[in-house]
Amino acid sequence: MAIDGQITRTDDDAFTGWIASLTFDVDITLTPNPHKAKDTHPDFEITTRTPRNRVIRIGSAWEQTSNRTGAEYLSLAVMVNGQQVRVNALRTEDDPKGEYRLVPLSG
Repeated sequence: MAIDGQITRTDDDAFTGWIASLTFDVDITLTPNPHKAKDTHPDFEITTRTPRNRVIRIGSAWEQTSNRTGAEYLSLAVMVNGQQVRVNALRTEDDPKGEYRLVPLSG
């Protein structure tokens, strides 16, 4: 599935951005998970707005560190169109501070 997107860290330790494919295109917000009680629980809740402007949770995100490079990134699991989509939010040296590109996981 071809997926694109971007998120930007906000001043309140949250993220705003978008995720899109040929069949969906939604704005998303990642906010710290208020129910996190264990290290394995998600670090962030991912929400979007319905056509009637209601906020609904569509996924979760975890802060990760690459074993190979030591780079920090986010791993996202998002439910769209009835299926779970997995993407990583990555930064390069060329990206503005706080901006991450969404890259789909293969498979």
